[in-house]
Amino acid sequence: MKKTLPALFAAALVFSACDSQSPSEVQTRASDDSGLSPVVVADFSSASKNGDDVSPFLVAVNEQLAAAGANFAVAKAEYVTSPDGGEAGQTVFAFNRTLRLSSKWVPNDDRRLADGDNITYMSSQLLGLNFANGSIDSEPIVDATFGTYGSTACNALPLVKRPDPGVWPSAILALNGSPGDPFVADIVTLGFLPGSIFDLVLGPGASNNVLGVTFTYIFGSFDGGGNFTPSDVDNNGRTDTALKEVWYNDAFAWTDTGVGGIDIETVALHENGHALEMGHFGKVAVTGNGKLHVSPRAVMNAFILGVQRDLLGTDNASYCGNFASWPN
Repeated sequence: MKKTLPALFAAALVFSACDSQSPSEVQTRASDDSGLSPVVVADFSSASKNGDDVSPFLVAVNEQLAAAGANFAVAKAEYVTSPDGGEAGQTVFAFNRTLRLSSKWVPNDDRRLADGDNITYMSSQLLGLNFANGSIDSEPIVDATFGTYGSTACNALPLVKRPDPGVWPSAILALNGSPGDPFVADIVTLGFLPGSIFDLVLGPGASNNVLGVTFTYIFGSFDGGGNFTPSDVDNNGRTDTALKEVWYNDAFAWTDTGVGGIDIETVALHENGHALEMGHFGKVAVTGNGKLHVSPRAVMNAFILGVQRDLLGTDNASYCGNFASWPN
């Protein structure tokens, strides 16, 4: 098993966090006392030049990865919103020409820290980010959602928890100016981050309505001009997933009881659905009273309607479509 984080990657990210970006490319950086800051922060006023579905932040991250000679790129970010935010969650992409990019894990892929046919997950213990609102230990709740997926009748995908090795695991955020090693598990739950980080990475206002976000990275290669060609080594018609990184927004009031706040398990079940290659389901409509409604109801609806800790029909069908025949 070998990790493929190039030596130049860390150096390039440190460089980008300190200097090198013009005002038109980078607007600001986080300055709260968490020690966290985005590696780059794009100027969201220029988003229209790439198209409404393309995130200038993700584009900027990939520019850094290209400069570092990395063999992976960030492909998309999928986020879910609060029902009171007045906006359904979205998927934003990093590539203009592959907006509807679909990817999947490759069994026993030695480009990541593979564990045979298992898919591994981990919750970071650094900074206490696994504690929602500073007091609710979310790690066993997040673990329970992987148990929910693992207990489906069709499941053939072994989901195995990996202990935290004690290194900073984010490819997107630097800790005290130093980026980390993202290849510590296939799915990394970074934890509950300050709302200001969501504004800087997903755009102004994200702290007010985005509950959680999952970033998908894929394997491939950059050419000399920074263009990325995804790989499909198993020839299944889907690009090869490199890793997933999951965040939650600590600007909300969270609960582990399902009462008096946003239910952690409901949102974690949704975000880990993205980590397991499921997209948003359901048609979203706004009724005369201004409320958002979806049909059909699913864990993977684009916004959280209420407590939902069990998979529903469409969720099960999608998950089974992905993994009923794993690893074939």
